[in-house]
Amino acid sequence: MIDDDESRVSASDTDGSAMLYDYFKYLTSLCVLSLGGVLALADRVPADGRGKELLVAALGVLCLAGLLAFTGVGEMVNARSKGVPVRPAATRYAAVAPLLLAVGLGMFTYLFTRSLF
Repeated sequence: MIDDDESRVSASDTDGSAMLYDYFKYLTSLCVLSLGGVLALADRVPADGRGKELLVAALGVLCLAGLLAFTGVGEMVNARSKGVPVRPAATRYAAVAPLLLAVGLGMFTYLFTRSLF
């Protein structure tokens, strides 16, 4: 049986900062998984021309997205532990990190599909 106290959700669990924290956690996980996938498939990218340079650029963009997402998690933990409002930089991280993730994955998708043909 579920106790009545356990089934209640407190207001602090549903506020925006908790959702932003979870968003950053999942975004960080996506970046790490994307980096692993790109590195696993990196040998399929042709070495001719600028293939390897673009691969390194895609990895750099994905790393930057992961770094911003991880920094966002740090901002959320810091604000929550000190009981202060979240800095506006965290919302900028929440906008820029997925954009960089999409750009990095797009770059790699282009390189990978180019290697198939």
